[in-house]
Amino acid sequence: NGVSELHGQISRQMWQGLYPDRPVDEVPIGHITNGIHVAGWMKGPLRRFFRSKLGEGWDRDLNSPLFWQRLEDTDFVSDEELWALRANLRRELIEFARRRLLIQSQHLYRENFITYDNLLNPDALTIGFARRFATYKRAPLVFQQFERVVRLAKDQQRPVQFIFAGKAHPRDDEGKRFIQHIIHLSKHTELHGHLVFLENYDIHIARQMVSGCDVWLNNPRRPLEASGTSGQKTSAHGCLNMSIMDGWWREAYDGTNGFAIGGDHHPDRIEEQDRIDSENLYKVLEEEVINTFYNRDASGVPRQWIGKIRRAMSTITPEYSTWRMVQDYATQYYLTGQ
Repeated sequence: NGVSELHGQISRQMWQGLYPDRPVDEVPIGHITNGIHVAGWMKGPLRRFFRSKLGEGWDRDLNSPLFWQRLEDTDFVSDEELWALRANLRRELIEFARRRLLIQSQHLYRENFITYDNLLNPDALTIGFARRFATYKRAPLVFQQFERVVRLAKDQQRPVQFIFAGKAHPRDDEGKRFIQHIIHLSKHTELHGHLVFLENYDIHIARQMVSGCDVWLNNPRRPLEASGTSGQKTSAHGCLNMSIMDGWWREAYDGTNGFAIGGDHHPDRIEEQDRIDSENLYKVLEEEVINTFYNRDASGVPRQWIGKIRRAMSTITPEYSTWRMVQDYATQYYLTGQ
């Protein structure tokens, strides 16, 4: 079976040669979309938030869609409370990143401590990218139009900052060059202070990033992302996905719970796909993401952004969990003998 709907479709096309008497749609390959262990990825502030709302035993129905649907109820949680939770999670990430960057540096002088203490803005729109640096995931795509991204990052009124992390396979030289390129941009260009790369990527860094970022960037070269799961870990914390319509996001996106880069199609030529996806990425970032995040009311709360947070938490978290995934395997394959 495939691990997302699109992966199932691609797999049927790939293996149709074994079933020449059947149309593609009848090749016996189905799909069950991957999910993540929700409780295992929930950060402390989020756990304390639910405990304050529901008391002891708050996580008893954690895997139920009804548990998460209450996030859309303003009587259960106000916009102000959700925004305060997001600010707390973002600030924790920024402080964590500063500590990691300080550890990464060598031969520190007194002035370096001041520099690192002011690195990154705890109130700025924070975009995260953390995963395996496989070349098809195109980590540097957002920097393809360099002057354009510098302008966005250095906007005094509506700044954008980027936190990257990840590792390449030891034999993936191109993936290693991607990492080297991003580190170079973070240290030796106008993006210094607006872009950081956290080294020695591990599950601890992943937990901080999926909870603290405002936006989770995912721009694989479609249709090479079988499923992807990093973006599934963000929704419970109110981090919104901005992704190519590939893998799990092609199914999860409903127009209200995040941001889609491009549509449900792709050109065959790699160069053309990269060019189109880069342009679409900037269009979504400039016209949708930044505008929505910084559109605040008189009390400083981005109501439309929080509306998307509510939808992401309620529609994505229970659906893209290992609880649902195992149930699907049991009912669709194991118990039926297929």
